Amino acid sequence: MSTTWPPWTSPLAPNLKRGHILAPFTTLKIGGPAEWYFAAETADQLVLAITTARAAGVPVTLLGDGSNVLISDLGIKGLVVHNRACQIERRGDHLYSESGALLSDLVNRSRHEGLTGLEFASGIYGTVGGAVFGNAGAYGRAMSDILSAAEVLTDEGERRSVAPSEFEFAYRLSASGRKRWVILSSEVALQSGSRDAIGAEIDRIIAIRATKLPADLPSAGSYFMNIEDPKAEHGKIPAGQLLEAIGSKSMRVGGAGVYERHANVIVNLGGATAADVLALARQMADAVRERYGIELRSEVRFLGEPLDWQSVRRV
Repeated sequence: MSTTWPPWTSPLAPNLKRGHILAPFTTLKIGGPAEWYFAAETADQLVLAITTARAAGVPVTLLGDGSNVLISDLGIKGLVVHNRACQIERRGDHLYSESGALLSDLVNRSRHEGLTGLEFASGIYGTVGGAVFGNAGAYGRAMSDILSAAEVLTDEGERRSVAPSEFEFAYRLSASGRKRWVILSSEVALQSGSRDAIGAEIDRIIAIRATKLPADLPSAGSYFMNIEDPKAEHGKIPAGQLLEAIGSKSMRVGGAGVYERHANVIVNLGGATAADVLALARQMADAVRERYGIELRSEVRFLGEPLDWQSVRRV
């Protein structure tokens, strides 16, 4: 940690918190403390926090709504910036949003405005920035299909607009991580449609998701990515299909278990640790590899200090 940190003369100082526990900010309700924590309420605050820390040589971790992540039991060193910049506005047939806005709020705004094209994202956890970063999608559609523009903070500290092509989108992937971009805002291109039809489709998809994801148990959603296969429907073999076949629903490690209604969802049954989740995920992936020779890839990102190998026990 730099000797000039924390910057008590900086505008950040009044809102910096030390040793702030991160578990409540994640959908798995797992995670140790942030060495330093700052909640950014606007894109300008987001830029200020990141550039201030970078200038001091302090590592920065960006946290959205805490879905699709597993935070180490040992916490995260450096500065955790909680992105809560959530402005949304209509611009013609486009919807603009800051990156900390919930994807569900963007979907609801599209319903209110009578704009179609975002229904596939109904019920998906996460922020808009996270959805662009990871090219979130469902039912053969993804954010890459509708993104029209974005503003990012580059690794060199420059704020600039980027074209969708610069993200180099792939399945559940963009170049944002490799280029060390922080997504500040984005616009999606939609079309005018019937509010009733849009609302009905959103409700239909949410109802389907409600049968697969737990409403009363913490989870991070689907844990493993689907397997790309051009012969399969939508070009993917569901990871849950393979996990169902190997009996993953009976698996449990410590306080972590597989959800009884979806073989690709790990839930916190009470008191689960990150070590429990990692050990369970390894057990699931090992079983699929042994049966099918397929290597599952995690869709959930691990953040924070590495855990001792012995703490991630096999069972």
